[in-house]
Formats: sequence, structure tokens, C-alpha cells
Amino acid sequence: MSILNPIISGAVRSINSIKGVLAIWLSTLFLVSLIAIPLKSSVKNVLGTSMITEKLYEGINIDVLTDFGTNMPTIVSSLSSGIFLLILFGFLLNVFFNGGLFATLRNGEEKYSSSQFFRSAGTCFWPFLLITVIMSLIILLIVLLIFGVTYWIAGTPDSSPEGARYKAAIIGGIIVMVILPVFLLVADYARIWQVTSLKSAGFKAVGIGFKQTFRHFFSSYPVMLINMIIQALFGGFVLKFLTGITLHSGIGLFLLFMLSQFLYILKILLRVWRYGSVTFLYEKHPEKDITSYL
Repeated sequence: MSILNPIISGAVRSINSIKGVLAIWLSTLFLVSLIAIPLKSSVKNVLGTSMITEKLYEGINIDVLTDFGTNMPTIVSSLSSGIFLLILFGFLLNVFFNGGLFATLRNGEEKYSSSQFFRSAGTCFWPFLLITVIMSLIILLIVLLIFGVTYWIAGTPDSSPEGARYKAAIIGGIIVMVILPVFLLVADYARIWQVTSLKSAGFKAVGIGFKQTFRHFFSSYPVMLINMIIQALFGGFVLKFLTGITLHSGIGLFLLFMLSQFLYILKILLRVWRYGSVTFLYEKHPEKDITSYL
């Protein structure tokens, strides 16, 4: 099997699932608006008729922060609570929609079905939540362990040579980037199996995810690595592009908003591309004895 086959199939499947991608985008935009709009009103009430917009056209201006005065603690507290709720509900929303995505990505030649998308999203929510939490904790522990070991080898700041800890961080980061595709494969294989299984079995799905990953490691790892490189390059491009934009009018701000939404949709498509690629790999080597794990 050519390494291009799952990559191409994943791209086609992601495009066929564009309606699901748009549903994710709209839901995320609505969620962000629930927090952003009240925050904007609070900031506007504090600043009144100040020249805040004109100051921000030229970049971040420290004079803007002084306009908040004694209201700054209240705004910061409100912003912190809003960000926490945004992360929490965004995480749950992502888990919910993943169930629909993996279900519609199966058998890429079939036409997208909204009813199947949302039905699978609801059915798979709890096992997908368990899989996501387990794999997130494993990845977090692995990352902490790797950086802890590299920093320990580098020694304390007083005893280690200049730049040794910086080099240790670079080495740790490289090791994490090499290992991360393995655990993403485990998570994706686990979710694909869960979608195809007859019962909710999150723990067993993780076990099968490890089994599938290492059984087909040499055909799966390069595919995941290529998908991750594409996503990283896209993220770097977006960061460099958006930070280089200078606004000079309200129309420019509106166009920037529209562009950022388009780029966010592309970001979701790239993630679905990864899901579709791994789904293709699973369909070539499915877990045959499903009932033995139920």
C-alpha cells in the first residue's frame, strides 16, 4: 500500500464531510460569541468614548490599559472565567463532534448524512470522552517525563554549562514531536474502533488502539507524521500572516474577521483530513474479532 493512498483518501473524505466541518465551525463561533460579546460590552462601558479603536489600529498600546483604571481587576476576573468556560465547553463540544466525524468518515464513498452525524455524535460521546481523557493524561505524563529527564540530565542552573538547559529543552521537544504521532494514532484507532463496535467500551477501545498502532506501525506512523507536519506548517503560516497585518479601518477589521474564520475552517478540515487518513488505514486492517472485546 502506497503511503499516498491514505493521505489522498483522507483529503477526499474531509471534503465530503464539509457539512460536518461547517457545523463544528458554527457551533464554535456561537460558543465564542457567548463570551466575547458580553466582554466587549463590559470593556466598552469602561472605556466610554475613548479612542480605543484608533489606538489599537496601530497595535497594542499601553495607554489603552491605563484607561481601565480600577475596573481592570473586574475585567480580568471576568475574562479569566470566560476563558475557563470557553476551554471547558470547547473541549466537550470537540469530543461530541468527533463522534459524528468518525462515523461519517467511514466508507468514504458514502454520501454525508446529517442524521448519522448527530446520532453518532450523541451515541459515542461518553466513550469518546473517556478515550480523550485517558489519552490526554498519558500524553501529558509522557511530556512531563521527557522534559523532566532531559532537565535532570542537563543538571541544575548552577552546575550546568551555559545554554545546557536550553539545549535540553530543544532535545526534549524533538523527542516529544517524534513520540506524539504514536499516541495520536492510538487515540484515533481507538475512536474508529469504538464507532464500529456494538457497545460503549472506552477502556477496551484504548487497548485496541495500542494494538492497532503497533501491529501496523510502519504503515501508520508515516501517515500520521505527514498529517502533523502539514498541520504544523499551516499553523506557522497563519501565525506569521495574521501577526503581520495592520488594521486601518473598520472594514479592515471586518475583513480580518472573515479571513480568520476561513482559516479556522481550513484548520478543522486539516484535522478531519488526519481522521480520514487513519480511518482509511483501519479499514485496510480492521479489528476482526470485535465481540471478544465486549
